Amino acid sequence: MKKIFLFMILTALLASCSSDDDTINPIDIGESIIRITQVNADTDEIIISNFGDASVDIGTYWLCLGPGTYVQISDATNGSTNLNPNQNITLSYDVNPTADGLSIFTTNTFGSSDPNVLLDYIQWGAANQARVNQAITAGRWDNANNFVQEGSPYIFNGQANQFGSTFWEGTTIVVPPTPSVVKILEVNTTTDQITLTNLGGTAVDIGDYWLCLGPGTYVQVSNAASGSTNLAPNTSITLSYDVNPTADGLSIFSTNSFGSTDPDVLVDYVQWGAANQARVNQAVTAGRWDDADNFLQAGSPYNFTGEANDFGSTFWN
Repeated sequence: MKKIFLFMILTALLASCSSDDDTINPIDIGESIIRITQVNADTDEIIISNFGDASVDIGTYWLCLGPGTYVQISDATNGSTNLNPNQNITLSYDVNPTADGLSIFTTNTFGSSDPNVLLDYIQWGAANQARVNQAITAGRWDNANNFVQEGSPYIFNGQANQFGSTFWEGTTIVVPPTPSVVKILEVNTTTDQITLTNLGGTAVDIGDYWLCLGPGTYVQVSNAASGSTNLAPNTSITLSYDVNPTADGLSIFSTNSFGSTDPDVLVDYVQWGAANQARVNQAVTAGRWDDADNFLQAGSPYNFTGEANDFGSTFWN
């Protein structure tokens, strides 16, 4: 009897040990984390990245700009759509370079705000783009009024779990300065003084330019000025030049090609007192005056009131 009892105890102990040894610890299974990491609105190229630790085929995922405007990722690339961890894929998708909002969905349930469906979002150029409110609800964007500014490409600089405009930056747009735009600003026929101005964004030395009233009547700016002829942007210079106080037509030329109708040569014109002054037809052809019959009336001084690209009698007092 004791032997039977001892056998039962040993059997129980063995069963207990066997149960502990056979326990299988669960293995953590990785996940993919798919993010939009760059939008080049100039080349219509989108870069998608996998920030997770598991591979995923995103061929059945969708890019979407708004209702009726979407593409399945397998149709946006000629290469593999399988993304390994820390791997990127570049897709072709026609976006609006000025302003747009781009989402990536795991399915074509485009009305969803489930973060497992609407995986990521970015808007640029202007607020309140399509799907932004869904993206906010899904936690994929911060505020409908926030958008990525500056220029394309737009680059994501955050981590896997960071969403919204704070983690995006545009490429700073370097705007080249506008060229010089030399204009006649004032004609004072009482004092025989001409004021020229530079309404452009780049300095220019106008010493080699010419004032011209007509055939055989001209003077080089350097000979009519008492000081520097270098015109910085939005600066002026006053010259002495004998004009007819009753009626005349004044041109400014960048060279001594006085018969030219090239607007880069005949840069500005004004006539006063009477129509059809010398060189007016050249000025009209060059786009530097509106009509040969239009002229400034009333008294001197005559003042230009327009902007850099405005020409003709309308813009003079």
